[in-house]
Amino acid sequence: MALDPNELKKDFPVFENNKKFIYFDNACTSLRPKSVVSAMNEYYELHPSCHNRTLHSFGVQTTKKFENARNSIANFIGAESSSEIVFTRNTTEAINIVAKGINWQEGDHILTSDMEHNSNLLPWQFLSKEKGVLCSHFEIDENFEVDLEEYQRIFSKEKIKLVAFHYTSNVTGGSLPVKELSKIAKENGALVLIDCAQAMLTTSIDVQDLNADFIAFSFHKCLGPSGLGALYGKRNVLEALTPMLYGGETVIDSTYESCTFSDVPYRFEAGLQNYSGAFGAKAAIDYIQSVGVRNIRDHLLSLNTLLTDALIKEDRVTIIGPKNPKDRPSILNFTIEGLDLGQISLVLDKSHRIMVRSGVHCCHSWFHKKGLKPSLRVSLGPYNTKEEVEKFIEVITPIIRFF
Repeated sequence: MALDPNELKKDFPVFENNKKFIYFDNACTSLRPKSVVSAMNEYYELHPSCHNRTLHSFGVQTTKKFENARNSIANFIGAESSSEIVFTRNTTEAINIVAKGINWQEGDHILTSDMEHNSNLLPWQFLSKEKGVLCSHFEIDENFEVDLEEYQRIFSKEKIKLVAFHYTSNVTGGSLPVKELSKIAKENGALVLIDCAQAMLTTSIDVQDLNADFIAFSFHKCLGPSGLGALYGKRNVLEALTPMLYGGETVIDSTYESCTFSDVPYRFEAGLQNYSGAFGAKAAIDYIQSVGVRNIRDHLLSLNTLLTDALIKEDRVTIIGPKNPKDRPSILNFTIEGLDLGQISLVLDKSHRIMVRSGVHCCHSWFHKKGLKPSLRVSLGPYNTKEEVEKFIEVITPIIRFF
């Protein structure tokens, strides 16, 4: 059954607490339903304590709900065990845990796509400086596709230790052929890390089907709290990682000279954790499942089709990404010839309360490579409506034609 965005809006306090606005920056941060906010508040109002270290009732409640949240995340992505889920602050930290944790040797080779978010570029770039590893990139072509034969040839020429790529691009909204990329990499003995940050709200992620060693994602992009992400790792590869941080909870014993690490995933979760965030993440998963990932995707595609049909015929507009919205259901990113899109985004916000994102979207390297100026990105959420898209078209069209 198709979702009703106007009914969904009733679940989101931000619409009650602000004057009328249109929010089209969901690829950065989605809005949160009441159930997520309430779940987070329950921690502070009912049992504000740490987990594992205490035997009193507050601590027991916190531990139980914290592990329930871990179980929920594991089930959501099809992990074999909750022990394969590491709580992190965000996708960036999750990727850095892998980058800092592998026992790199000089000459090891890392392969990424040439259109990665800085979070999946800079950790490898700095490794090349610190450890002497090689870092190279496979190309996403002008049609925003990957030549799998050329990708395969890379492995015949080089011994790749790890391949890291996005599932869905925050620049274009398009998705890579992740199963094929993972399969080729695994057949050639490489570890695989997939950045799933932009895919969680529109794609049913199954880590068994992907056969990746690691996936990383954040909950602020899928109706959940800020400051809470997760790293999935196959248990055997997690056990081989060296923790990035040391401290409380990472060990079960210590002396003045040595320590005994906790089991995975706890050895990677140093210090008190973001308990309220974990509880909010579980509530976000519950909410997404109640609405339905497929329903969300279909709704976003219908809005994006309307928007694309209006803008694609404008001569000054260039869409960054696949032309067909079916290939990028949640995002339409574009440039307007001759205009400063940073200024346009300010006009949209201040004059019309329409919030979009302008810039290079943390993908400086790819924008430099293509010689592109900053763009204007419209990213859609399940609570966005046809009327909001029509309003955006009404406002942006004269800007395109007459400015």
